[in-house]
Amino acid sequence: MSDKKSRIEPLLSAEQKWQNSYEQPISYAPLVQLANNSWIVPQHFLRYKHTLQSVNQVLDNIDFSAHFRVLAAQKDQQLYLQVAVLSPDNYKTSSYAGEGTAKKLLFGRRWIVEENLPTSELIQTAFLALKIAREHEVRELFQLTHSNNTTSTPFNNHHDLPVMAQNAELVTAHAPPGTEIIEQLLKRVLFAGATVSLSAMQQISSQQWLYTLKLHCHTCQLIEFNNKTFAFLTSDSSANSFLHGLINALVDISNEYVSEQFKYQGFARFSKHNSVEKIGELSVAMRSPKVLGLCSLGKQHANKLNFEIDSSRAPQGCGQAIDGFLAAHGIEQPENAHLYRF
Repeated sequence: MSDKKSRIEPLLSAEQKWQNSYEQPISYAPLVQLANNSWIVPQHFLRYKHTLQSVNQVLDNIDFSAHFRVLAAQKDQQLYLQVAVLSPDNYKTSSYAGEGTAKKLLFGRRWIVEENLPTSELIQTAFLALKIAREHEVRELFQLTHSNNTTSTPFNNHHDLPVMAQNAELVTAHAPPGTEIIEQLLKRVLFAGATVSLSAMQQISSQQWLYTLKLHCHTCQLIEFNNKTFAFLTSDSSANSFLHGLINALVDISNEYVSEQFKYQGFARFSKHNSVEKIGELSVAMRSPKVLGLCSLGKQHANKLNFEIDSSRAPQGCGQAIDGFLAAHGIEQPENAHLYRF
């Protein structure tokens, strides 16, 4: 313990401040020595106080595509993230040609950042914001031509959902499986202004069909789709299931691209090149009670921190709705009811 104390005291002294001003270890925070001999204080023993400056400091360490930028802003003391997208107009056929076309500056939805949000969760919020912004683009890039020669983007996020809900019979699928040959269906499909072809189709079981497709994009701004070959499964052979499977596969391609390209301080946290086993071992090393060796005062301060975080996240004015939610599950009070005051 004395060795740990000697290591943390210089970090907290007036001469050498903690590495980031917006996060500070609680009193009696544990020091953990990792397998590479580094000494760290786990994030769940840090207090956070984010400002617009600190959020921008974190964002400055994030690398991603030049066409998507995560921005931090503040309104009425509320911090939030927003993705700026520089993109061709997805609803103009002439704008699909690629880099040489005119681009619009668009902004995605706002993602709230609480003052006490752990820095790791802030980074993951930026990650999620990018995934959703790119999914929005992917859905708009999918075009379907109909029998009357009109063209739509049936998977976009701008459809009037209340109208659809009130007129569900107009959009419910009734066609039996196998009513349209997939090759013929794909003649009516464009993605990023380019055609899509069927490379192979195989029935795996009575309820599984495997399709292999190729995208013939060459200058798509979302570069992971250029000349991309991919496969997906459906639960039946209908055209409707095929189209749903196709858009889901396209979104998955975009999500995987974000996972591999999104980096914080040069590290791709969600990359498949990271070892699942080693991530689990690192988590154990930073959370195991035996390793942490918290003293009684350390436990008190940690419990106080957890109480402050959990209680601050409870939505105010929702007591009746939450009581109904609990009652529907036969619960009068949850185990941690002491945290919340609705």
